[in-house]
Amino acid sequence: MLWYIHTNGRYDIDPRHADSPQPINNDPSQRSERKTTMARNAHPELTQERIVEAATELFTSQGYDKTSMQDIINATGGLSKGAVYHHFRSKEDLFDAVADRLMNTMSEETSKTNAGSKQGTALEQLQSLFFPERARKRLKAADLMFRKFNPKANPKMIGMEFTALVDERNDFVNLIKEGNQDGSMHVEHIEQTAEIFRLLANMWLLPFFRRGTQAGLRTRAACFFSIMQGLGIPLEDQGFSDLLASFGTDAQGEAGI
Repeated sequence: MLWYIHTNGRYDIDPRHADSPQPINNDPSQRSERKTTMARNAHPELTQERIVEAATELFTSQGYDKTSMQDIINATGGLSKGAVYHHFRSKEDLFDAVADRLMNTMSEETSKTNAGSKQGTALEQLQSLFFPERARKRLKAADLMFRKFNPKANPKMIGMEFTALVDERNDFVNLIKEGNQDGSMHVEHIEQTAEIFRLLANMWLLPFFRRGTQAGLRTRAACFFSIMQGLGIPLEDQGFSDLLASFGTDAQGEAGI
């Protein structure tokens, strides 16, 4: 990994040879490169985002296995090899960053509901998660993460999803309690129902762990809403099943989206 530390204006130090610093090369082009590096490092979070965006695009378009670190470096639009490796030591580290980003996208809409705008009943807040305009963003992120990155080859992703299930459990427990209090829900076993909801909504309902036809996904959605109603959470479809079906396969086995 190549990066530069300026010491009293006298040396550039390569971390691999920190015990034997080399004199600065006074070539103007080298000085320009150092200035560019310093300017870029003034906002490391922007550099990281640039790298993660490039990696996400390549992992999506050509797959994780077929993407090399050099491919990602080339796609950053001018970042040096040293700058990329300064933030991410390996392709696996980059994959973790991409997966984290996608998980954040998947939970973003849920967090908005759990944060509690308090507009409407608890049931109405939960129902809003299944409105097509809100659910589409989450489903697309899940599609990218679980279908195109192949979770079977990257079990860490499944572990991340289970961690998210645990982290969000208390939020849904509180939402169900609120629903019981405002009369929009009638749940007897609150904690267990919250766990069932999270498992079904985040694992079973998504078409990326277990692919299905468009007709099959509509049936899966219908079963989900039926189960929730039986547990005391009277959610309605309101177009969600059609959205979910668009991520399924047609009769020839091709993905709808």
